[in-house]
Amino acid sequence: MNNPLFKWSLLPLWVGLALLFVPFLSIWRVGMLSSFYLESMSLLFTLLLVMMTVLMFWQSARHHHAHFSGSLKANLPPTSLYFLVLAIFWAIQGRAMDVPYVGQNDMVAWTFVAYALLAWACRQWVARFGQERVVSIFAWLMMVAAGLQAAVAWAQYTGYAAEFAGYLMYRKGIIEGQLGQYNHLGHFMMWGILAAGYLWGVRRIKWWLAVPVLLYLTATTGIISSRALMAYVMAMAIVLPLARVFGGKTLNRVAICMGVATAGVIAFQFALEPIMQLFNEQTNLNSSLERLSGHSHEGSGRSHEWQKAWQVFQSAPIWGHGWGSYPAQSFLLAPDVYKTGFRLYDPNVLFTHSHNSFLNLLAEMGLVGTLLILGGLAWTISGCLKTRNAPSLLLLALMAVSLTHSVLEYPLWYIYFLTIFALFPSFMTTGLDYPETETDTTSQTLSGSLKINWYGVVMGFCALIMALGIVRLAFVYNDLVIATKKNNTSKERAEQIMHLLMVSKTEPMLAHYADLTLINFTHTNQAEVASWANLAQRSIAFRPYAHAYKNGLLLYRQGKIDEAKRWMYQTYRYYPHQMPVYGNEIMLGEYYPELREQYTQQCKAYQAANKHAPACAEALPPKDKLFGKSNH
Repeated sequence: MNNPLFKWSLLPLWVGLALLFVPFLSIWRVGMLSSFYLESMSLLFTLLLVMMTVLMFWQSARHHHAHFSGSLKANLPPTSLYFLVLAIFWAIQGRAMDVPYVGQNDMVAWTFVAYALLAWACRQWVARFGQERVVSIFAWLMMVAAGLQAAVAWAQYTGYAAEFAGYLMYRKGIIEGQLGQYNHLGHFMMWGILAAGYLWGVRRIKWWLAVPVLLYLTATTGIISSRALMAYVMAMAIVLPLARVFGGKTLNRVAICMGVATAGVIAFQFALEPIMQLFNEQTNLNSSLERLSGHSHEGSGRSHEWQKAWQVFQSAPIWGHGWGSYPAQSFLLAPDVYKTGFRLYDPNVLFTHSHNSFLNLLAEMGLVGTLLILGGLAWTISGCLKTRNAPSLLLLALMAVSLTHSVLEYPLWYIYFLTIFALFPSFMTTGLDYPETETDTTSQTLSGSLKINWYGVVMGFCALIMALGIVRLAFVYNDLVIATKKNNTSKERAEQIMHLLMVSKTEPMLAHYADLTLINFTHTNQAEVASWANLAQRSIAFRPYAHAYKNGLLLYRQGKIDEAKRWMYQTYRYYPHQMPVYGNEIMLGEYYPELREQYTQQCKAYQAANKHAPACAEALPPKDKLFGKSNH
């Protein structure tokens, strides 16, 4: 082709985009927000790409004695404006609704600010080198990253990864690449398959390379037990024909190549096992089709969470209940949704998300927030619907995969997925597909000196300040992780508690995780309850994990008997499998006499609803007779 992808002036783009795929290639999970480092890394690399863009085009303008604005376009692209509006909305909503942890809103708001800078940077590259060239580089990197994920998946399937537990394997017996979830791996592999099909279609790779790469990537989907793969195939069965109808003959080749790539996913759901048996390989495949055929949505945990999310939305349809509110609302709705009145699925898990991103947005952000998000996204991609070219088709197809997955789960709640997703509209909406321009003589000053455009300087400076902020927060989080480690002495415990209290007060973005850790130091059966127990209660009320019962017991100790009973009732219904834990505190303890009757009733009701329910403690004798009276 006339426009090669490999040249020195494109090196910053290759490096910057490649770094955005690095977080996908690690299973590093640490602390309360286990993906914190990987998600921070994704944002840090995003800002690094912005800074490299500023330096690259500033140097280019300087080299050609051009006006700085000739290389760095001053006007913000539509996608940047869209992300900035979302950032403002998230920041305002958290304060207007007085959410328990406004720092959670601020984390999202600053993330969108970073994406606004990213969209601006993408505009510079597309304006300079053309959309097809930039998107092809992106597709190459996505294809390579998918190939690396596939290698890890096969290492997990063959058992080789077990030799590198903690590096190439997160959990035993599951094929999930480096992503920690097999549905996430399926999502990522579909991205890579479509990218390979696109590169073949636009002749950026030859057929003799495209065919083996696609065979390798699509064969890998045969060992991934993700039902969502079939949903992606159905999405492509809609997107690709429509693209051909509205895009005309110019999209013939790329649509066919991407269609062939998609068909390979279906083919290997049937063909992989027989092929492996030809080589006398013992197979233990559980393909997406097999899991899909044996799955019933009705009565599943996901169906219950969808029902609850819809009810939460109906109770606050305009503004929602606030960002991050679904876990608490789901917990409180438990008795009204389950057939038996008790949650009998995933007993140890708090559903922090409804597993449908659109329902979750409605529940937490209301109609206003959801329409702002989806309507703004439609506005940003409207330009690509006019161009109807091959790069736009790829970006629409990749976006369709993510949105399809979002109907079933919440991949875009992970920053590293969201960062890649943010690139799709950023590459689409520039409306620019110019050939490379080496000089801009119209912008030269009379003296030939460089006149600095302060707009570009501000972009780079903002990216630098945000990057430093992320690094600083990472050090704070590391100290927080250290404070969660086991302690042996009362002095160590006191030091940890003081550190957690300091983080809770001074670091809004990490306050929830500090308060969450304080629960481990909160003892409800001691004569004196710690004065800072209210912080632990705030965390429980925000996200009622399996230790939610402590909030009810603390409310009781605070003299709020009726409120304690209401909370414990919800706890019995949402975490019924923990009845022995509750009995140990209430029936055998000495502080909660007015909770005993309620506990007995709920425990017996759970036994009637579930034949595998644990024994209740109501028949045990009083504590003094069980253990003998103390002589002290």
